[in-house]
Amino acid sequence: MKKLLYIFLLAGVVAVYTSCNKDPETKPLDEFTEDYVFDPNDETGVLAEQFLNNIYTHLPSGFNRIGGDVLASATDDAISSRNINGSIEVLRGKGRLNSSASNPDEFWSSGYEGIRKVNIFLSKIDVVPTGAQKKAYWKTDARFLRAMFYFEMLKRYGGVPIVGDTVFKPTDKINLKRNTFEECVNYIVSECDAIKDITRKDPIDNGDWGRISQGIVLTLKAKVLNYAASPLYNGGNIAISTPSAPYQGYASYDVSRWQKAADAAKDVMDLNYYELAPIQNIFIQRRNTEMIFAYLRPTTRDLMLDNGLIGFNEANTKGKGLTSPTQNLVDAFPMINGNPITDPSYNPAKPYDNRDPRLERAVFLNGKQWLRRDVQTYEGGLDKPNIAGQYQTRTGYYSKKYMNFNFQTSFEYSLQHVNFQIFRYADILLMYAEALNEANTTPPAAVFNVLRDIRKRAGLSVSNDFGIPATMTKEQARDFIQKERRLEFFMEEQRYWDVRRWKLAETLFNQDLMGMKIIKTGSTLTYERFKADSIAFDSPKMYSYPIPNVEILRNPNLVQNEGW
Repeated sequence: MKKLLYIFLLAGVVAVYTSCNKDPETKPLDEFTEDYVFDPNDETGVLAEQFLNNIYTHLPSGFNRIGGDVLASATDDAISSRNINGSIEVLRGKGRLNSSASNPDEFWSSGYEGIRKVNIFLSKIDVVPTGAQKKAYWKTDARFLRAMFYFEMLKRYGGVPIVGDTVFKPTDKINLKRNTFEECVNYIVSECDAIKDITRKDPIDNGDWGRISQGIVLTLKAKVLNYAASPLYNGGNIAISTPSAPYQGYASYDVSRWQKAADAAKDVMDLNYYELAPIQNIFIQRRNTEMIFAYLRPTTRDLMLDNGLIGFNEANTKGKGLTSPTQNLVDAFPMINGNPITDPSYNPAKPYDNRDPRLERAVFLNGKQWLRRDVQTYEGGLDKPNIAGQYQTRTGYYSKKYMNFNFQTSFEYSLQHVNFQIFRYADILLMYAEALNEANTTPPAAVFNVLRDIRKRAGLSVSNDFGIPATMTKEQARDFIQKERRLEFFMEEQRYWDVRRWKLAETLFNQDLMGMKIIKTGSTLTYERFKADSIAFDSPKMYSYPIPNVEILRNPNLVQNEGW
């Protein structure tokens, strides 16, 4: 009996062509077989393309995907406003994560499901008589997606079994061993190298926007090599002298891995297409020069309603306030002159004045205008009413990231192009600066240039050279780059993984998480820091996820990760 294929379409990922010889609406979905989808008489390949579209749904979708919470709420940047005992607590060390329990960020089954679909697609697509160039691009799309899925598993589990192009039958007994961390890195890089010159060139046509281009492929390569060079894997393997050691990193440090990562990032820069876009545009436009790769979504207001202010009553304005950024994050944003808040210009009585403009773009601050009124996160205010049973901010802040600043003077949240950006150019620049710094004994001039470009775009003051010291040691530059990544990528699912790959989680993810209590007396505001929650990290085992126990039971050749 032929295996049945279930096809689900993702609105907004890519355009679906409707001029075809076959109408998918005339046949029940549960009767779609491989031969029906991959049909030698289907000149436009509409069902084959829809099958490919479905593979994109396995990509990271971001936003409030962890039981209604963002992944930032599993870091020191934010906490959940309502899910105090929810699934996000498992990831931030406040709940029970083990190989038998449900992992809210599990990717093993989804990753291999996506890989299987890719292998089916590659094994069948040649029978479809659609145009040769289109079909060639579809193949590179599929191979990229497969490499991306392996990367998503690599950063969670370390080395995993590589299945190649094999399409296993339901009756096959699959007892593959894990490939080593190094083998998985090399495989992903080799796949990127194999398709980088035969996929679409940048700039990609609008009709194919959302598909894979050369810049996307090169960025994945740079990202993988950046991770491979990082302390957790590059000589900092937590599993040395244990059975899982080959699967969780390299045995020893090699500085040349950093140079390879720098060279890979430079390849993206040398395309001379991507550049930093105006900061007010990068998250609300369908397409701009900074966006390299995004999980495309239909126009929506869901992100605004999920994370926006709670003190409104209309359907298109009343937010749920699901995310509470921490005072730890707010304090990390410098002054407008680029200096930290230890600078004399910081006024504790007016803590949000003269700050890095990215702060106000990332966080709702008391007293700032939104939807034609001032934000009220002081005690008893509209956005922190302290009503029993009503969810509200637990830190004195809500997340504003990804929102259109035109909402300051709007009456409601309108439908927006808010796509989760998997890769963007600022990441390439900061990965390049990080890798160059680590590959050299002192930071080269290019490191300083990247930091200036990032902070200039953010709107910091040029008069103080954006707060960037004229000289820095390698260690000082490392610290500066790490802090800049935190500010630049809040809510973009970077810090959760960055702190792990830097092997700093036992410190940064083991601390009190602070909030700001604001008291309004007449027209006077007073500010008091308080402990809102804490974050815990069980080192060393939490540096990797446990392989699901059900997979270990099915396949005795799998070696579990250290500590699980």
